[in-house]
Amino acid sequence: MAVTSYFHRAAKVGRNAVICSRSLIRTKKPSLAFLNTGCDVLPVQLCVPPQKILLHQFRSHATCRLGGKETANWEQPSGYDTGIMVWHPVVKKKVPLILKEKKIAKWYMCGPTVYDSAHIGHASTSMRFDIIRRILGSVFDIDTLLVMGITDIDDKIIARVKETGTTMSQLTHMYEVEYFQDMTALNVSPPTALTRVTDHVGEIISFIQGILDKGLAYVTEDGSVYFDVLKYGRYGVMKPVVYDTERISGDQYKRNILDFALWKGSKPGEPTWPSPWGEGRPGWHIECSAMASSVFGPNLDIHTGGIDLIFTHHENEIAQSQAYFGCSQWSNYWLHSGHLYLKDDTEKMSKSLKNTVSVSQMLDTYTPNQFRMFCLLMHYRNPIEFSKETMEKAVVVMTQLNSLVTQCDAYVQGRFDCPDISQPDLYARIHQTRESAERAFADDFNTPRAMEAVLSLMKYVNQLMGHKTEPAGGPRSAAAVAAASVYIRRVLKQLGLDLGRKKMEEDTEAQRQFQLAMNTMTDFRSHVRNFALNTEHVAQVLDKHSPVPPENVTRLRKDLYAPLLDACDGVREQLASANIQIKDLKNQSTWNVEDRKRSASLTST
Repeated sequence: MAVTSYFHRAAKVGRNAVICSRSLIRTKKPSLAFLNTGCDVLPVQLCVPPQKILLHQFRSHATCRLGGKETANWEQPSGYDTGIMVWHPVVKKKVPLILKEKKIAKWYMCGPTVYDSAHIGHASTSMRFDIIRRILGSVFDIDTLLVMGITDIDDKIIARVKETGTTMSQLTHMYEVEYFQDMTALNVSPPTALTRVTDHVGEIISFIQGILDKGLAYVTEDGSVYFDVLKYGRYGVMKPVVYDTERISGDQYKRNILDFALWKGSKPGEPTWPSPWGEGRPGWHIECSAMASSVFGPNLDIHTGGIDLIFTHHENEIAQSQAYFGCSQWSNYWLHSGHLYLKDDTEKMSKSLKNTVSVSQMLDTYTPNQFRMFCLLMHYRNPIEFSKETMEKAVVVMTQLNSLVTQCDAYVQGRFDCPDISQPDLYARIHQTRESAERAFADDFNTPRAMEAVLSLMKYVNQLMGHKTEPAGGPRSAAAVAAASVYIRRVLKQLGLDLGRKKMEEDTEAQRQFQLAMNTMTDFRSHVRNFALNTEHVAQVLDKHSPVPPENVTRLRKDLYAPLLDACDGVREQLASANIQIKDLKNQSTWNVEDRKRSASLTST
């Protein structure tokens, strides 16, 4: 018997079909019929007598027709409406994000399988969800209780242990530590709590027993336990599937191709734990359900992971969790990040495909800020191409933003004037940008649109400051320029970006002392440089001793003060090697910390 969960309208049965009962529509083909579920009709391959088809096993779980309208098996929760719309993969549209508790989000994230170094595909997933977490907290004032699951027992881990000759605990601990070191380097916030599979085997066994007690799983001869998809009857929420009892996988113990292991019976050379069904270890899918439920109970707000986990991992989590709790909705929302891939690759970045770039390799060339901007410029649900061209765009944007806030600071400090600045117009533009960015954040965390608004403001301010003049001492628009700089810094900080100089101002006393030293050095260099460029001063000094023809004054100035100017240039070059950029204006100089490679960057953490 094969039943697909692609749901067809009754009209699609066609003229070859005849209704032979209230629940079964027979066709002229002896092996084909359509099952009327009460909501819609399902095609059925009749490899067994029709009367043996159990209607309740195939109730529509994805779409039904109720009152002439299509509805989906997602129940909008009651509680605190955040004002945010998020994409829901079950209903395939944006829905309101409503939390059970006011301003508290209970969030479970599928974390790494710690058998090897993290690559930038992993990093992009972690970075994109870190951005969402920061938006929830800093923009919408929502506290996130983020629990991350660490897979530290798995087929890949077992294979790697055999390759390396180390112990499982040594291997997994080493790569878990390395993973979080990489995340710290990328300024990804740590989870509220970590759950490791090996620490939760007892909870996993209890979870499996609960499903067995409901008759929705079965024990096999080798001591394994499988989830019974057909008996559960509501499988295929994330993706339409085919039920097929005639297709059996390579696993001789499975009753159906879609059944999945909750517990794996012991095999030689593998780590095992005792259970009511014999020695063995947890299956992959059950671990997340058990670990998330050990913290949040029968319901959580948000569950996240890469898009490759939608099916089968998250589909299986839904089935086993709702089977265990006897509920219709275990996680209210599911967010999935798009794959990262290399230019000209058609496949996602994967260790098995040997097309990976490690986090440390990426950070040898780019900074954490640049990689974060790279992620911000693409919507979290979309695939993202890692290439020299896409990263260069992020580098340019970060350089422009750093330069803008430096110029704003210089203007506010009175180092130059800009006669074209209108304070009312600039204030209006700031308000417009803030509103546009907040609307974008509330629309499924649309960071590309938010960044478009911020970069538009940046371009506008740059245009206003394009015509610089010497300070005249008259009325200025310093407050409006300062407001623009403060807003841009604030929104970037909300997204996890630290502009170099502002970070110095907010950190330790030693760094504040560094800022004072840099200001003093920059001012001293400006005085020396201005003195060496002052032709009138040279003429006045020389006239006191012996008259010099005017045409020779400039040449004499260059001869006398060239060493001073060379020294000023040398200071600038030395500081540039430490990622500190000095920018000379007409009579003043400014400095800022550039966003470059991690090996020399003062803005990375």
